[in-house]
Amino acid sequence: IILTDGTKVSVANVATYTIDENNKPIGVIVSASYGGGTGKAIGLQKSASTLKWAPEDTTGYNTNFTEIQASYSGSSSSGYTFEGDIDGSDNWEYICSIDPEGTQDAATNYPIFNFANTYGTTAGLTGTDYENGWYVPSITELCEVYKNKEVIQTSLTKAGGFNFDESYYWSSSQDVSYDFYAYLVFFSGGRVDDSYKYIN
Repeated sequence: IILTDGTKVSVANVATYTIDENNKPIGVIVSASYGGGTGKAIGLQKSASTLKWAPEDTTGYNTNFTEIQASYSGSSSSGYTFEGDIDGSDNWEYICSIDPEGTQDAATNYPIFNFANTYGTTAGLTGTDYENGWYVPSITELCEVYKNKEVIQTSLTKAGGFNFDESYYWSSSQDVSYDFYAYLVFFSGGRVDDSYKYIN
């Protein structure tokens, strides 16, 4: 668990952790840090409603975003191997470069990305080091979260965060075969699927 002041509660100490209102948790670290960073964290909140990647008849729905395409082989039982889009942290920036007009109204045209872009504000992190930088993960990153969801869930629960449910969760990675498909992970079994971007 990562706290507002940047300190971390290790997995070994999560069981005895209690929330300090003066140094609240902001997320759960889900990947290792490299080069002195704190790693990547998942936020404590998820959307209160289902969201689309991009609604029908929007530019985002019909555009082939070549730089964020991914492909995979394998299965949920044998494990997946991915090629192409691995790191989702710059996917929104790329989408903005391709569709500058549509991204001006992200709430309408790119709902999942708007949720991530405004997460710092809606999660009450304004004025902290964690206000910015939230993003929709690539399919590779999302599968890593799924693979470790039990230990992540334990930490999320102790930090007052959301519960994973047996739903589909969007990635920011587009299908390599169809402009209007993007990848999701089904959090009941870990299956990777592609689907129309307008699906909630």
